[in-house]
Amino acid sequence: MVEKSSNSDDTDGADDTIVIKKYANRRLYNTATSSYVTLDTLCTMVKDGQNFVVQDAKSGNDITRSVLTQIIFEEESKGQNLLPISFLRQLIGFYG
Repeated sequence: MVEKSSNSDDTDGADDTIVIKKYANRRLYNTATSSYVTLDTLCTMVKDGQNFVVQDAKSGNDITRSVLTQIIFEEESKGQNLLPISFLRQLIGFYG
């Protein structure tokens, strides 16, 4: 059974939101394709405009923001330095 979610605040209310489950062993499972995916796969999904939410498999908590942040971190560490340091400092400043 394919799980879809439409209750996330950042999915534009789309009914075609794919649920990705993240397991304790850090593996990501796409419930729409019944297959394991990587952060690179999720990055491609974002670029292709596919809506998805990431849920902790055990608790069911929405951890989409954390995973998207992790994708940005991974891209930056690969040499894709798109975010200026001043912007990163400003972003951190919003938290406190």
